[in-house]
Amino acid sequence: MSDEIKFILLCTKPNFIYQAMSRSLEIGLLRTFVLLVEEKSVTKVARRLNRTQPAISLQIRRLEEAAGFPLFEADLRHLRLSRHGEMLLPHARTMLRLDEEARLRLAADEVEGRVTLGCPDLYAAFLLPETLARFRASYPAVEVTVRCALSRQLAEDMSDGLVDVAIATRMPGVAPRVGIGTVLRPEALVWLGAEGGTAHRADPLPLAMLPDGNLYRDFALAALDRIGRRWRIACISESIAGLQAMALADAAVCVLAQSVRTPGLAALPPSGGLPALESVDLILWQRHPGGSPAADHLAAHIRRDVSAGR
Repeated sequence: MSDEIKFILLCTKPNFIYQAMSRSLEIGLLRTFVLLVEEKSVTKVARRLNRTQPAISLQIRRLEEAAGFPLFEADLRHLRLSRHGEMLLPHARTMLRLDEEARLRLAADEVEGRVTLGCPDLYAAFLLPETLARFRASYPAVEVTVRCALSRQLAEDMSDGLVDVAIATRMPGVAPRVGIGTVLRPEALVWLGAEGGTAHRADPLPLAMLPDGNLYRDFALAALDRIGRRWRIACISESIAGLQAMALADAAVCVLAQSVRTPGLAALPPSGGLPALESVDLILWQRHPGGSPAADHLAAHIRRDVSAGR
């Protein structure tokens, strides 16, 4: 019998009595609940929290007793939320975020030092400005230096001790030789061209791409080859600004994250003859978790803000 089935049987056995909400919803129980929803595996959650599998099941049962309702369906094949579980999930995530914010804020006056943050310029321009502004306001004694590079280079920089924290695109075989990585969220990729432009109709298709080895580029070229669409590289740039300039001039189309908003550029619809693209994962790397309060707090801010955008 699998661990997941044992978990469901424990939480749904006939003599389980759901009490009225007479107890508070403890943060630790909510954290286990959210992790179980995300991981869909008691085994994985137990490993992440360094607990036994029966302990995880017991925590969920305690949360259900406090809530007064079952949080998972009585399905022996899958861990699926009940109606009340679906209702609780967004509130649980909000409570965890507020708990983390409160703890970080209380510790803010004691945090100082220097942190080097690595990220591709796409993320520096579109994902991190508000996060960095909030971090600076909360931790004025921390000096943050931003180092922009492609994800592959950032992995090398962190391995060499040049970067403390990095947000990057997860790529097969690309990771620092030190530290840990945490997946933040999936990011959809889209074709972008000039509003009212015609570059996407050209044959061969003119492309503005990042250098060879970049995942955006790899996914785009593979998708075009699958449908037999001819293409040519009209621009290679490590800078997102270079790709945007070519697209704005209607001299090429480019591939960027869906969250990118550039006046004058529009997502190109499937009717334009362009294939659907795979999504990528954003990942947070930390060189030495627990070694620097300043780096740990910056990583926590990025993890909270970027993950919330999923």
